[in-house]
Amino acid sequence: MRRTRLQRPRGQREVAPAPTVAGSAKIYVQGSIDINTNIGEGYGHYRIAGESEMLPYVTSANIACGAHAGDPVLMEEALEEARYYGLSVGAHVGYPDVAGFGRRELHLPANELRASVLYQLGALAGLARTFGFELTQVRPHGFLYRQMFHDQRVAATVARAIAEFDRWLVLIGPAGPNLLAAGDKAGIRVAGEAWVDRTYDNNGNLLPHTHNKAIISDVKQILAQAQSLIRNRSVTAADGSTVKIDFQTIHLHARVSDAKFVAEQIRMMVPDARPLTSEPFSVDEHEHAPFAYIE
Repeated sequence: MRRTRLQRPRGQREVAPAPTVAGSAKIYVQGSIDINTNIGEGYGHYRIAGESEMLPYVTSANIACGAHAGDPVLMEEALEEARYYGLSVGAHVGYPDVAGFGRRELHLPANELRASVLYQLGALAGLARTFGFELTQVRPHGFLYRQMFHDQRVAATVARAIAEFDRWLVLIGPAGPNLLAAGDKAGIRVAGEAWVDRTYDNNGNLLPHTHNKAIISDVKQILAQAQSLIRNRSVTAADGSTVKIDFQTIHLHARVSDAKFVAEQIRMMVPDARPLTSEPFSVDEHEHAPFAYIE
């Protein structure tokens, strides 16, 4: 299933609908949700099996930028596939940790984290331009992603780097107050994300990969969680409680059990899925001052 979509320059794009809450960074996906996946997460001759099989069923693809995974050739291959399926393109940024696939605990100073995010964005954006693309979103990976839920400073640093690079970019991250606060302060839109194959705790946080209940492997349970998210905006947490998840995009990936079938079923649940779009918004002048912990 090919969906050809040529991107227009920023200045020629239609402005996205206003968010539901005035002054909020939260993006508004009119009448539907986005479905995103990660691609290009191999390295050299190594490829992740099944990535391409997900693409007919999603609306956006996040491409690994060479830090936790990916390399220039893989990035170009991923861009070609995204163009073929008419997907919006995002940067999948992570800590510089290929050996640990970006999942090991790293704690970079804010200036190093900012530079790393900018470096990854620049690499993918440069290649994307040769394919006629402009990036639409940024999705952190692994430990950096989980840090953003707990650590306001990390979330703010990532958001600020994105704003410096391009205020049209949408920051995808774990749904929660840190993501919204970081977007508000940086003046960029954010999209809370929901997972169908990961278990949440009673605070709406994903259980770490090391937890024995972190991954949902049963296909029926995965589809049941997807249905609960799409219909009720909620999941059943590890302790049995019901937790509301305020999300605008659903994440799928090739490591899900029976990934192609799951992706097909979820797309049938959201037949009108649409990619994220954004527009910059203004923040108070004093908000542009450097963060104290970045200096």
